[in-house]
Amino acid sequence: MQLLMVLYLIAVCSIVPLYMNRGYYELGEAKASCFIAVSLCFFALYFLALLSKNKDRTAYAPVKKPEPMQTPELCLYGTLLSGFLSFAFSVDKRTAFLGMEGWRCGFLSLLLMFFAAIVFSRLEKMPVWVAGLILLVPFFEFVLGITNRFGISIMSFGGADSGYLATIGNINWYAGFLSVFVPLGVGIMFAQKPFSKLFFLSGIYVIPGITAIFLQGSDGALLIVIACYVLLAFISLTGTGRESLKRYLIQFFVLGMGMAAADLLLVLFGSLYTYEENLLTKLVSMRIGIVIMAAAFFLYRLVRLLEEINVSYRQALIRRIILAAVAISSVLGIIVFYRSFSDEFGNGRGIIWRMCSDIFLGLSPWQKLVGVGQDCLYPYAMKDPAWNGSFFNVFGADVLTNAHCELLTVLIERGLIGASLYLGLFISVICNAFTAKEKENAVTICILPVFSYFIYSQISFSQMVSTPYVYILLGFSIAFTRKQKSRELRDGN
Repeated sequence: MQLLMVLYLIAVCSIVPLYMNRGYYELGEAKASCFIAVSLCFFALYFLALLSKNKDRTAYAPVKKPEPMQTPELCLYGTLLSGFLSFAFSVDKRTAFLGMEGWRCGFLSLLLMFFAAIVFSRLEKMPVWVAGLILLVPFFEFVLGITNRFGISIMSFGGADSGYLATIGNINWYAGFLSVFVPLGVGIMFAQKPFSKLFFLSGIYVIPGITAIFLQGSDGALLIVIACYVLLAFISLTGTGRESLKRYLIQFFVLGMGMAAADLLLVLFGSLYTYEENLLTKLVSMRIGIVIMAAAFFLYRLVRLLEEINVSYRQALIRRIILAAVAISSVLGIIVFYRSFSDEFGNGRGIIWRMCSDIFLGLSPWQKLVGVGQDCLYPYAMKDPAWNGSFFNVFGADVLTNAHCELLTVLIERGLIGASLYLGLFISVICNAFTAKEKENAVTICILPVFSYFIYSQISFSQMVSTPYVYILLGFSIAFTRKQKSRELRDGN
């Protein structure tokens, strides 16, 4: 069973990102079909193996008492139930089950992602070599995305334009992919012993990933960096004294290295850059990467000095300072967002959010509770004469498949029940990681990409090159926190 799970993990992390049917033509449909086909084959084999295993048990074998379910597991099962309710009362059964053509985020995809989370929540162990294998393709995608941005096509495919990157697709898809696999690498590097062989190997993966974020072109991708390093700061301040803080400062230095690498590429090959100037390229051009490296190095040496002269480590005070800084930054961010918000905000997201909010408010009480069906935003709008005309006037022939905010999309598709469970799932997983008495590197590695994806997805959407991996990581996180709780219970007894 464990071997089967490992093979599926390697397949879904390597085949889906690279798979194309006709180049960039119909790329969304190709990747969605690939994910569904690979997952269906795996789960068919998994359940056959499970049935065979159950038959082999003797009638007198002791039945293990099931462990009580954690809050994330309850939210996970609740998510499946809300998806089923949404499908049962959907405005278009076919679309709700299979999803929109070229998108395929219907109930079938949700069901497969749910099964992946449940299966991997039963994981017993993860060999190191597996982690290395599943990161090879993402590393290649980082390099491919960077070279694409400078007009170098290592792999040429039909239908590509300046908005398509690294066999993944448009910038939003690529940024969604980065929101999972870059923080995953940061977590792995943070977990290694500083300056060990695995530490440097992880760095070879992380630095191109950070560079890819700052060169890909989406302003919103800055949220990935902020979410990842803010959460990592809190993790380091709940860890074991100065050592955890020093490891964080090393990661902060690595962030600066990734930004400096992006800056160097723009200085040397800026005339070849294939996308317009954006917020992230402006930041790296201001030499902020070098400033971060200098600040991280200074603070690291200061921590080492205080350690050598036996100055007490005031972790609680540092935690309060960071909390205050995050709170002030968040308030300032909300003020800036409020004052700059308009229909044109975020490359047209403003009008999309306003229209989708109005759609939700116009739903019947029952629909507000259970939603209109997975992937059914567009079919619902087309069946309403008023919204049909509005969509045509604003978007023309383009199809708006989602609200460009995952929470708002879930609110429309699965209603208040689904949105509550969506929030409950992510919040409970992150809280579980913080409340565990014994911090495990495995938990840190899982929650960094989960949190970064969650934050970035509030200006983005579910897709086949990011969301399935998040459900797998949610399963991992449940497995690791279950092991911790079982060990704590054992120790307590």
